[in-house]
Amino acid sequence: MKDIDQDIKVSKEFDFQAKGYDKSYTVNNYQRKTQIMVIDQIEVKEGMTILDLGCGTGSGTLDIASKLKGTGKVIGIDLSEKMINEANKKKGAANDGNVEFLVGSGHSLEYNNYFDCAISTNAYHHFENKSKIFSNVFNSLKNNSVFIVQDICNDFILMKLLDIVGKLGEKAHVGSSTVDQLNSFFKSTQFSDVQTDKYRLNWFWKIMVGKGTKTLV
Repeated sequence: MKDIDQDIKVSKEFDFQAKGYDKSYTVNNYQRKTQIMVIDQIEVKEGMTILDLGCGTGSGTLDIASKLKGTGKVIGIDLSEKMINEANKKKGAANDGNVEFLVGSGHSLEYNNYFDCAISTNAYHHFENKSKIFSNVFNSLKNNSVFIVQDICNDFILMKLLDIVGKLGEKAHVGSSTVDQLNSFFKSTQFSDVQTDKYRLNWFWKIMVGKGTKTLV
């Protein structure tokens, strides 16, 4: 029930933000830049099926789709219907036929052995039940496929303060983590070859990136 309540809070907040989201200072100067940095490092092969969880207005989803060169498929999922509406406008303008945007939640992800890769950028701090979402993503992946997570990092004082402010002032903000905590979520979900690290975009914005592989013997 708590998962559903939080999903409703996130949906309402981002429905409200949707129209001006891409023009916001934080998105333009921090979140979008780190998103591009992470997506540029993904090993994308033509024909892959990829999940973008918490896709927002779809900028990152379309970045991934461009790497597929018209093959395969990218599915962007977000809780906010209005964010998905904005994403579909971008999709129409870009004429990307291998992209699908859906309203949905990581808490109720029902794909099974479907994706070659899953990614979530700038959305992890909105996850209420992180363990459940990691488990659902794990189940949605094919064997030997990877899950990549990027978010602000609480190992840095300024980001920890930002996390506290977010919890106080934003109903959609559940909380970020340290690199070690992110690492634990991957390992407790039985991901293997787990790699977690932290990066500085500039003096203020600092992120963590985690990666794990679904490996079944």
